[in-house]
Amino acid sequence: KLHDIPTTVRKASKVIGSLGARYLNFHAQGGVAMLTAGVDGFLAGAADAGLEAPVPLAVTVLTSDGDAPPHILGKRVQAALEAGCGGVVCAAVDVHEVKQLGPRLLAVVPGIRPVGADRHDQARAATPEAAVLAGADLLVIGRAVTGAVDPAAAASAIADAVQGAISSR
Repeated sequence: KLHDIPTTVRKASKVIGSLGARYLNFHAQGGVAMLTAGVDGFLAGAADAGLEAPVPLAVTVLTSDGDAPPHILGKRVQAALEAGCGGVVCAAVDVHEVKQLGPRLLAVVPGIRPVGADRHDQARAATPEAAVLAGADLLVIGRAVTGAVDPAAAASAIADAVQGAISSR
């Protein structure tokens, strides 16, 4: 997640884009100028390397931030749109509002925890099913698999839950 002055973000993003990264997060708290610099650098780096255009993502409100004021989400989605981001990183509970404000935006949802799993520092966590039913396009799943006693079984159970939710839409 990049968050720095626009020049630094542009330069770092260009290098990352040239290496073939498909997605890159920029914290929307950095504002439109920083987001725009990141988007421009990321896309330019990929283009200069002859790669397919990647997807710049703006992080809206951290899933660990249970106290964020409600007005912040809309402002950060608007900044992402103005800067040309292809998507946002947001909690499952935010997807509906994100899609209303920016229907073309990809909604990437972290903080995914299966039923009964430890939420750790995720104040705004969701089950895989809830995230899919909320309209998430991509799920970010980490500790629910990497911290499991049997990571392969945990990944398989999450995949089954996601498939079930997709089928019920």
